[in-house]
Amino acid sequence: MAMPALSKEVLEETLKEFYRQNKVVRATGRVMGMPASTITARLDMIQRRFPEMWEKYEKENDGINTQWLYAQVLTDEITNGCIIIGGDAHIWPGVDTLMMKAFVKLAKQLKPEIICLNGDIIDGARVSRHGATLGSAAPKVSAEIDAAKKWMDQFPKCRRRIFTIGNHDMRVDNYLANQASELEDYAGRLADRFPMWEFCYAFHLNDDVEIRHRFRAGIHAAYNNAQVSGWTTVTNHTHAQQLTAVRNRRGSHWGVETGMLGDPNHKAFQYGEGAPNRAHQGFVVLTFDETGTLMPPEFCQTINGRPVFRGQYVL
Repeated sequence: MAMPALSKEVLEETLKEFYRQNKVVRATGRVMGMPASTITARLDMIQRRFPEMWEKYEKENDGINTQWLYAQVLTDEITNGCIIIGGDAHIWPGVDTLMMKAFVKLAKQLKPEIICLNGDIIDGARVSRHGATLGSAAPKVSAEIDAAKKWMDQFPKCRRRIFTIGNHDMRVDNYLANQASELEDYAGRLADRFPMWEFCYAFHLNDDVEIRHRFRAGIHAAYNNAQVSGWTTVTNHTHAQQLTAVRNRRGSHWGVETGMLGDPNHKAFQYGEGAPNRAHQGFVVLTFDETGTLMPPEFCQTINGRPVFRGQYVL
């Protein structure tokens, strides 16, 4: 005997909870005490039986992200797959760094569901609020963008491409807003130059992983990020590479500083005067099992001047 169809009221309550949980199916199921497959089935049912209800909630919640210059947060879920995350390339035209090449090679080998560039892909030295350094010959922003596109064109196909905006990337939009506001519509935003990428300030995975360019700073940034957020938190910005576990009664989550795709010895960073610092070339891979549980994060990092991943030289 067939089960009676769910009422409109029951389905609407599911839809309400779905939006309360930022459109994350697993989180909705956990709150409602149901498997994710049941939530998915209900959402499909709403779209078929009550399309006007679906359109109503979509319209009501559309302003959450569109009020911001870039989406405040984008979300997704991964099971039985991985995401590769790297940032701080600070691209200048010329030869790609070894770590940029390693990022491409591992992306092709690992076939991640999602590729995430975690900010400061563009350097924007010529549109910085900081004064120029004599003889630095910083490139035009257009040249940096062209170099970035050429590098990104080498990436393999994947389900999504996410670009979490960094403070150096924002130099492009900020310069236009402050120096040539009348040309904003004509020139367009940085995101307009990368139409294949989804731009946002933060990216959430499986309701327990957050990826954003920056959060806390300092030598204990990785630990503080995870401790304060309560989630595994992946950041760049510091140019450091560090992994710190936070253990409690709920299990383990991680603070991850991915390192940098750029070369810390490049002349773009001569403002540091060559003093010792925490900068280290690298990036991170996050792998999830069949239940969506995160395995310990894995670094690609520099050893003897060469990229290393899982105990093997990549290049």
